[in-house]
Amino acid sequence: MRQLGIALILLLSGTLHFARLGQEGLANLYYAAGVKSMLMNWHNFFFVAFDPGGFITIDKPPLGFWLQTVSAEIFGFGGWSLILPQALAGVTSVYLTYILVKRYHGEGAGLFAALVLALTPIFVAASRNNTIDGLLVVVLLVAVRVFLPATEELSLKKLLLAFFLIGVGFHIKSLEAYMILPAFYFTYFFTSYGNFKKKAIHLALATVVLIASSLPWFIAVDSISPENRPYVGSSETNSELDLATGYNGLGHFLGYGVRMPGRQGQARIPLNTPPADGVAQGQPPAAINPAGQPMPQPLAAMRQPGGETGPPGFSRLINRQLGGQIGWLLPLALMGIVLALFQFHRQALSEKSRMKLLFWSCWLIPQMVFFSVAQGAHRYYLVMMAPAIAALVGISFCTLAEWSRGEGKRRFFLPAALLVSTGVQVWIVAGYDEWRSWMLPAVACAGMAAILLLVWLSRNGRVRTRWNRLALMTAAASFLLAPFAWSLTPVLYGSGNAAFPFAGPDLNPESRMSSASGGMFNLFGRLPGVDTGKLEDFLLTHRSGEKYIVAVPNARVAAPLILDTGQPVMTYGGFMGAEKILNAAKLEDLVAGGQVRYILIAAGNSQQSEVDEWVRAHGVPVPDDQWRTPETADPAPNGTGAGMRRMSMRLYECRI
Repeated sequence: MRQLGIALILLLSGTLHFARLGQEGLANLYYAAGVKSMLMNWHNFFFVAFDPGGFITIDKPPLGFWLQTVSAEIFGFGGWSLILPQALAGVTSVYLTYILVKRYHGEGAGLFAALVLALTPIFVAASRNNTIDGLLVVVLLVAVRVFLPATEELSLKKLLLAFFLIGVGFHIKSLEAYMILPAFYFTYFFTSYGNFKKKAIHLALATVVLIASSLPWFIAVDSISPENRPYVGSSETNSELDLATGYNGLGHFLGYGVRMPGRQGQARIPLNTPPADGVAQGQPPAAINPAGQPMPQPLAAMRQPGGETGPPGFSRLINRQLGGQIGWLLPLALMGIVLALFQFHRQALSEKSRMKLLFWSCWLIPQMVFFSVAQGAHRYYLVMMAPAIAALVGISFCTLAEWSRGEGKRRFFLPAALLVSTGVQVWIVAGYDEWRSWMLPAVACAGMAAILLLVWLSRNGRVRTRWNRLALMTAAASFLLAPFAWSLTPVLYGSGNAAFPFAGPDLNPESRMSSASGGMFNLFGRLPGVDTGKLEDFLLTHRSGEKYIVAVPNARVAAPLILDTGQPVMTYGGFMGAEKILNAAKLEDLVAGGQVRYILIAAGNSQQSEVDEWVRAHGVPVPDDQWRTPETADPAPNGTGAGMRRMSMRLYECRI
């Protein structure tokens, strides 16, 4: 029977992760283009090159994309094979959470924790995308599986292996892997009384292993001459270590992701600055697709204050932007932390169970603080919190359920937790017009029914046994009703923005037009009305031995061209178009050497003025009718592109 429970949960998780996966397409085209380039040769594979010519890298470490490349090599290049590693990682994480919680807190807690993780909306959405945070989560859970026994035995070997695995995670998402370290250090050092000197020595050695396992690839890349490798995209100094600690490290905390890499001295403007006139403050000018139409910034469509994540503050995790992604059960998870402290005082749990409960607390609290104040985080980063919330919810619910069958004031703790959680869930649902009419009464009624039934049972001991199971099932259903509905939306409508996946009613195409948070542009997907076919045909038919078929200002222009043609495309402005990779002299050498002949530049405002000036001075404009389909309509959905300036690009032929 117990095996049936986890089997059903894994079946549910697998359905949410794999059902209708084809509707996601290639998901994030930027990463998809990188994988296609990595499939072409070992040079691109090792350096994680974005383009087939190996001009620039993608902006992340290699391991997650190596796994995607292997999957594409086995199953063929396509959206399904790119997303497969993340979907498998998601289901595996659900099972690992069950194993970890069950071992120390019982079967019921393990099952409920696994179910909570399986129904965490942002966890489902991110696993149905080619973003790689889910791969990091599963590696960290494997590290936890090794680490927790090490705390009981003070086993140096297991401790070193656990820290080695965190170092492996560093090769997936850089400093994001280190967010779990406070839980590791605290739990190991305070897991039992005495032996503090021994534990300090163990942790010092583990830290050495952590650093040694984190840096090999980064040092290897940086030690190679820049002339013999791609430029490190999104870095300040053409360095992978700089990228890991800067743009992919403190940049997501301090919020200077909009300070374009490679532009030293530019003011740091928070990513979540409220938008003005339809364009997020601090954002560079709209990127241009090859058809001459603007590709707006994703945050430009976020019309409520705070953009994608909302204003900083400790209410952020239950606001409209983030609450529906992961905030549903935070009150119950936080009660688990209170329980851990209470159990220490009462000695009601074994030493092992108490310390494991505190381990999950030390995982969650620092990340709650981080995501409450971080200026540059995206919603899908919240998957890092999901296992800790799931574990604490599973432990808390089962503990409170046990207390509800006893005597004393403790029997009212579960109804109190239900009251607070129901209030939070009603608050979150109330922000969605389309679902408020039916979801809000459902959540409120389920919660109140469970509360009244539990209170009634606490005062009628004679019928408590007979009705207790029904009461607990009603309580569990009230906790999970809204998260389950939110988790279904990526399956029904797709995971939303290709670059920044999320879940919720805003994914419904009928509500995207008017939604304040769901009208995010598919940043690296294809906008309706965009036709690059004529440009591609022109470039391929007019190519005469050049290495690159065209040079373009940013990755959003380059990605579709790479995916359609499989040919090298030079992205001279990097990811967002502001990186100073080329100057006039370098560009002149490339043109003179026959490396590139055609160059796309912005006809209006540009972040590559030196390149643009050289191209205008030395190039000949290609007539629009030869390479561009005439514009017939605004491709942006009604209302979501308000305030965006229409801009166009010009194609130049350059020869020396």
